[in-house]
Amino acid sequence: MNKKNILIASAIGVVLVLGGAGIALAVSDIGDNDGPLSGETLDRASNAALAEVGPGTVTSAERNDDGGSAYDLEVHLENGTTVDVELNDAFDVVWVGDFDNDNSNNSSNNSSSTPSAATDTSAADQAAGERASAEAAALAAIGSGRVTDFDRDDDWDHVYEVEVTLDNGSDRDVELDANFVVVRIDDVQQ
Repeated sequence: MNKKNILIASAIGVVLVLGGAGIALAVSDIGDNDGPLSGETLDRASNAALAEVGPGTVTSAERNDDGGSAYDLEVHLENGTTVDVELNDAFDVVWVGDFDNDNSNNSSNNSSSTPSAATDTSAADQAAGERASAEAAALAAIGSGRVTDFDRDDDWDHVYEVEVTLDNGSDRDVELDANFVVVRIDDVQQ
C-alpha cells in the first residue's frame, strides 16, 4: 500500500510539472504577435501595399508588434526597385520608403531597369512630408532652435527622432509617434 501511494504521488507530481511547463509555454507565446502574414491578412495587406506603390510582388509581409505600424511589407516593383510599406490595423498605408536606405537593387541584375518617376516621387514626397511634419512638431515642442538630425525609427514607442540644436549649442532629442505627437524629450516621458 505504501508503494501504491508513492506511485500515485509521483504520477501526480509528473502531471503537475508537465502541466506547468505547458502553461508557461502558452503564456510566453501570448504577447508574441509578430511574424509572417498568411491567409486573408496577407491578401488584404498585399492588396493595400500594391494599390499604393503600383505593380510588383510582395516579397516579405510580417505582423509588427513594436508599437509602430501593424504590418510591414517589402515589395519588389516591376521597375526593379524595392520599397518597404507600413500599414496600420485598418490596412491603410502609413509609410512608404526604404528601411535600409540602400538604393542599390540587389535582387535584380537587370541594369536596364530604371525606377519609375511616379513611384520615386510619391515615396519621396511622402517621406519629405513626414520629415517636415516631425521637424515642425519637434520645434514646436522645444520652442526654438534648428533641426540638425532626423531619423525614422522602428522602436516600439516612437517612429521619429528629431535632434534640435538650441541657440546656446546644446542638443535636445525629440521622439514622436506615428501621428507626430511628442512622446519624449531628452529621455523624459511627455
